Amino acid sequence: MSDAIHGEVIDGTSRAERFHTAEARIRRVTHMLDDLVPIPGTNQRFGVDPLLGLIPFVGDITAAIVGSWVILEAARFGIPRIALARMIANLSFDLAVGLIPIIGDIFDIISRSNSKNLAIFRRHALDPDATVTDHRAFFVGLVLVLGGVIWLTAWAVFRIVEAVFGLFA
Repeated sequence: MSDAIHGEVIDGTSRAERFHTAEARIRRVTHMLDDLVPIPGTNQRFGVDPLLGLIPFVGDITAAIVGSWVILEAARFGIPRIALARMIANLSFDLAVGLIPIIGDIFDIISRSNSKNLAIFRRHALDPDATVTDHRAFFVGLVLVLGGVIWLTAWAVFRIVEAVFGLFA
């Protein structure tokens, strides 16, 4: 552990003590959502997240609400906003894909967004000075991809409209 975790004391509690308490809570919830049951014959595990996903919409939204608590815990601990944004993106993507019947349930087993968010929490809570370059690069890439999708969609709509009206001219 870095020295940064040991230095700060708030209300008589060191940063290390606060980290261990928060990490234990987050780890329990993450274990329940992502790692509760082993899949026989594999190294893969799954939790209640994909099981909740079997209940259309309500299950995925319930899992997302519980996953949001993990992000709130990280926010209360004071990890960088860009890291929180990455955690929100992980959870939002998991929710969006999870809403797709069958595919979303399989994705929930594979994606493990809560485990990814726990790793982000650990990294930034243990070392407040940890680099956030990878999170910034993720969002730059996301903006570029979304911009490309928007441009491609606009171009396709223009071509379709041009072709339809070209047929009638």
